[in-house]
Amino acid sequence: MKHLFYLSILLCAYGCIGPQESFKAEKYFSIDSLVVAQIALLKSNQNALTKTVQIGENIETQSFSADAIDWESELKIFSLLELNKSKFVGSIDTKTDLKSTSYLPKKDALMSIKFLKITKDKSQLTTIDGYYLDDDAKVIYTSQRNLKMNFNKGLLTSFEIAGTQKVLFTDTTQFMINGTIN
Repeated sequence: MKHLFYLSILLCAYGCIGPQESFKAEKYFSIDSLVVAQIALLKSNQNALTKTVQIGENIETQSFSADAIDWESELKIFSLLELNKSKFVGSIDTKTDLKSTSYLPKKDALMSIKFLKITKDKSQLTTIDGYYLDDDAKVIYTSQRNLKMNFNKGLLTSFEIAGTQKVLFTDTTQFMINGTIN
């Protein structure tokens, strides 16, 4: 009985706390949600992929059948462009016109996402362009990526990842990945 009394006091003490003040984050276009939806569509449509990878002067092209593609691995890099993170709250300027919405970091904001543009035609998504610069440890390592996704009638049709990578005491490596979805 004594334990029940202490338990009821604890429940009242913690259960009677007033509502906490919540911090409302501004909601931007969600790249993560888009990637998850595209993965589901690509899997259900049994889409194939032709991918060309260029690192420096070396170029290689491969075709993959629908059952041989790990879409999560292919598209996870685009999550670098996700703006809906608590650390970005109040750090982003948004510019909108008839066909596109652009997101840019505010002047003093410390963000790796330097640019994101969502383009639509008649409310249908057509392209996503983004620029990501990883220079947090710029003395040792820098990496920049231009990321692009192209859509037709709501389905991803191609993507491109191009950029450079520089590690201390090594040359800068340029790379490009082009994926065409069949």
